[in-house]
Amino acid sequence: MKKVVSIFLLYFLFVLPSNAQSHFFKNADFETIAENHKTIAILPFLTRVTLRPSQMENLSTGDLASLEKQEGESIQNAIFGWFREHAERGKLAVKVQEPGLTNRKLNTAGIGLENYQDFNPSQLAAVLGVDAIVTGSFETNQPLAAFNQDSNEDLPKISPENSLAFINLLIYNAEDGELLVQFHNGIYGYKANLNEAIIHALLKKVSRKMVYSKI
Repeated sequence: MKKVVSIFLLYFLFVLPSNAQSHFFKNADFETIAENHKTIAILPFLTRVTLRPSQMENLSTGDLASLEKQEGESIQNAIFGWFREHAERGKLAVKVQEPGLTNRKLNTAGIGLENYQDFNPSQLAAVLGVDAIVTGSFETNQPLAAFNQDSNEDLPKISPENSLAFINLLIYNAEDGELLVQFHNGIYGYKANLNEAIIHALLKKVSRKMVYSKI
């Protein structure tokens, strides 16, 4: 599975200056292909958390992997939340599979973050029983989980200043694995627990270019 696009924005966030490349791609046949799409699924995002050496002192390799898994699922849920909100307002042209069902189907098939890059988009879509999949990668030095002091006491206490994040978003057609949408961006920010706000801001920015949205 290909690495992808970076996206991030808004709500107490500043868009990266011009040296942070931003890119949007839409397949010329997206409208025609998507006419036959009924259901799509969002996979947990592959995540890389980059902490300072001093912040890593109290984290084992297993702790870091768990933190990255939490962050990837947070992005998955944030994207699903955006789609669900638009579905409730009658502004969505497809049904979106709930992340819990998506993850259970992947687990049953023996597919996880550690190996799902070994499967092509068509194979993943077949496992999930959908017409298209949303996937991607995410990199941050300010993991959302580290701000939850009550439930994550063992995580390093991270200052919410000078955060940097990159998110990569791809949408693939199930039938032939064709790339339909790619969006890349990056942001500086200084607020915690904003994954949902960031994703909503991103998708609002590109929704007029995506045929799944009726706006």
